[in-house]
Amino acid sequence: MFSEFIDPGVPVAAFWVFVGAAVIIQGISKSGFAGGAGILSLPLMMLVMSPVKVAATLLPLLILCDMNAIYHHWNNKVWRKVLEIYLPSIVGILIGAAVWWWIGREGVQQYQGVIKRFVGVISILFAFYIVGKETAMAWVERFRPGMGSALGMGVVAGFTSTIAHAAGPFVGLYLFAQGLGKTLFVGTVAWTFTLINLTKLPFYFAVGLIQTDVLLFDLMLVWLIPIGSFLGKWMHSRVSESLFNRVICVLTFVSGVELLFNVPLVQRIIEWLV
Repeated sequence: MFSEFIDPGVPVAAFWVFVGAAVIIQGISKSGFAGGAGILSLPLMMLVMSPVKVAATLLPLLILCDMNAIYHHWNNKVWRKVLEIYLPSIVGILIGAAVWWWIGREGVQQYQGVIKRFVGVISILFAFYIVGKETAMAWVERFRPGMGSALGMGVVAGFTSTIAHAAGPFVGLYLFAQGLGKTLFVGTVAWTFTLINLTKLPFYFAVGLIQTDVLLFDLMLVWLIPIGSFLGKWMHSRVSESLFNRVICVLTFVSGVELLFNVPLVQRIIEWLV
């Protein structure tokens, strides 16, 4: 069952370990601990799955994580700031959906390598972002980006989110620069991603990314989200967030290099382990 999700040559046990770890990491990230860790989920799954299946599988799970986040931050948001990013993101979502439709029409197989390399580049950039996040935050804190920045950030966030669920730095840096304070910042980010991901959902159905098999696959994985959330809360006072982020950074960078240059690092590790 779900054999069509597994890349050729990938052992079944390794497939479930990679996918399960990716979902748990997403749950940890959405719990508020190590907020940038969720970026690892996409390249980690893409090492053992088709890029198209990865994008489709993650979206419903991300929405469930978002719903949990806004439950805890129901009143902690600034609607004006949410809309400054969300409204222009719709343009980026439409562009991203058009790209997925075009890929589907032309034939997914011939573009899988391109998608993997795109995610590889994003992953490497995110790894550097994780390393320099505090510096970047300190830099943007001196500014108050205006509507022009919001339009640009929103469109880019919508596009990268639709293609690779990778809008974190764009949304995070813009909203951090607004001086909202920690509680309002976390809540406003949560509401922004909830709206972006919900807006992507009908387009994912329309272009054929999400089908019955994807939803059934998600049912096999959904129970891992609360485990990740619990681990995130447990680690909050017991594990160094900076150390955890460094580990995530290294893993994201290695995964990105493999996807970008098609270097079978992880496959060799799997072969060595099994």
